Amino acid sequence: MLNTLLRLLSYILTRLTVFAIIAILIILAIFIGYDWANIYVITNEGLAQRAETVLKGEDASELIKFYTQDFLDRDPMLSRAPYENFVINNFDHRIKIKMLWVWPWENKTKVKVEEIINGIEGSSKDEEAGDIPIPTWENGEKIVIMEKDGRWKIDNVLLTKPIKLENENEKSDDRQED
Repeated sequence: MLNTLLRLLSYILTRLTVFAIIAILIILAIFIGYDWANIYVITNEGLAQRAETVLKGEDASELIKFYTQDFLDRDPMLSRAPYENFVINNFDHRIKIKMLWVWPWENKTKVKVEEIINGIEGSSKDEEAGDIPIPTWENGEKIVIMEKDGRWKIDNVLLTKPIKLENENEKSDDRQED
């Protein structure tokens, strides 16, 4: 009788342990998936909005949804405003997330991104200045540092590996020939 009772308790405890482990894994997967989705959207939308703000000279107040105020205060692209003397009509912005990982208990993470802006079309605001070339974007592989303070926001964007595009090479060759 005692042997049967021990076997029954052993059976119940192993099943409860397996059930608890499965429940913990499911809950962990839900939280990881939730954070991944948020980070993915914030990274894509935030980088796209920043590019549009810098290129078209729009109001930077919309960026607070995606970026920390600290980053906006020290962002070199917003402070230098390299495109302020141009009217940008069109550009091709591509973002490819190469690596993303976050644990539910983390408040900071890094996202490896490839950001390329190609085909910037526009004209100079000063018609008397002549044919001034439009500056190229800092294309390349970047590390986007995300911070969670209630919700995920971009805290820094660091260029790790510049990418030289083929049409940039052609433009620089054309300038050297002149």
